[in-house]
Amino acid sequence: MKFLHKPFKAQAGDSIRIEFSKPTRVILLHSRQFEKYKKGLTYQYRGGDAENSPVEFTVPFDGVWHAVIEKGTYKNPIELTGNAELIKPKPTTLNGAEQNETHTPVEEYDDTLE
Repeated sequence: MKFLHKPFKAQAGDSIRIEFSKPTRVILLHSRQFEKYKKGLTYQYRGGDAENSPVEFTVPFDGVWHAVIEKGTYKNPIELTGNAELIKPKPTTLNGAEQNETHTPVEEYDDTLE
């Protein structure tokens, strides 16, 4: 089987966006599962047949993940192009706590002795 693939070192919560030129099978595999995939063994994956590009996956846990775009079957290959990119989530706050946009004036404090 012919395929396009790109590995990513990703963390839980990251997204991987895969773009392709024709409807095909698009999957996301962890590195251990990708080795099984290449050997033709039983493997676990996310994704499947995709009609519309792009397809976006959320990474469930940290590790090396492989974005795979299949180029048809062995007996019926198709020509296509594709690309994949890692998208880091935008931080919602600086320290993880909820931030308020309200500002209250600070009272001036006079510490001089009279």
